[in-house]
Amino acid sequence: MNVPAKSDIARRFDRVIAHIDTCLDTGLDASPEIRDDKALSLETLAGIAAFSVFHFHRQFAAFYGMNVGQYIRLIRMRRAAHMLAFRQDVPVLQIALDAGYEGPESFARAFRQIHGIAPRDFRKSTDWDNWQAPYDGLQTIRRNTMTSPDHTAVSIIEFPETPTACLDHVGPPARIGETIQRFIAWRKIHHLHPSKHATFNIVWCNPDDTPPDDFRMGLCVATTRPLTTEDEKAGLYSLIIPAGRYAKLRHVGSDQTLGDSALALYRDWLPQSGETPGDFPLVFQRVAFFPDVPDHQAVTDILLPLA
Repeated sequence: MNVPAKSDIARRFDRVIAHIDTCLDTGLDASPEIRDDKALSLETLAGIAAFSVFHFHRQFAAFYGMNVGQYIRLIRMRRAAHMLAFRQDVPVLQIALDAGYEGPESFARAFRQIHGIAPRDFRKSTDWDNWQAPYDGLQTIRRNTMTSPDHTAVSIIEFPETPTACLDHVGPPARIGETIQRFIAWRKIHHLHPSKHATFNIVWCNPDDTPPDDFRMGLCVATTRPLTTEDEKAGLYSLIIPAGRYAKLRHVGSDQTLGDSALALYRDWLPQSGETPGDFPLVFQRVAFFPDVPDHQAVTDILLPLA
């Protein structure tokens, strides 16, 4: 498949987004505001884009549908929201400081502007149906700036038989966070840390052509630990990911564009490979997790079983 070349303005803004990502990673933006003397000042960003500082702000907003300050705040807040939801042991103060705020009060004001609720209340009672809605615009930006998946980077590997404990999410994809929260809590109780026990998702169906109530995604952890009756009552079951040949494509970046990489594997690589998919669903192996790493540094290996 021939990918259209990016326009000059798109390439310039790609550089800006990459610079912002680097600054957010290394803590160069110690304040939630953009200051003239910081690496995220308008002068610096305009220079990276090779645009006049007088017009950069408007050009960024026209290209992405939000200004650069809004973009930076949303990047911070999306990670903070994930920390609040899925890292229950991390204090709100630490999340606020990591997001570049001077304390919980200023963080709470900014968080409430986006979610309409205080961080502590969000943590206690997350609105799973709508909690990601404020960040929909980021998905468009990530999709526009991501490097097109390179199907020549697909490798064929021998995957070992892997016993897992699996918890299925069944229902609207928007509510999968609720199941993830339960799964993380169960793993912590049983000391199945991701550093020692690999994490997988089983893609039982395609969310794009499955009715929301019928959507199913498996959350799995590699373990030979026998499940108890209580585990089974909680929805856990034993699942073996079968050994065999798998096509592997590494996706680096946001889950918001993970589907695009999976599509590229089927659309671009499979037709010209001469291979036939095997009798097991697509598997995502989670290598580096958001929000433990910044969104653009998350790593997922997409594994397609082959006949």
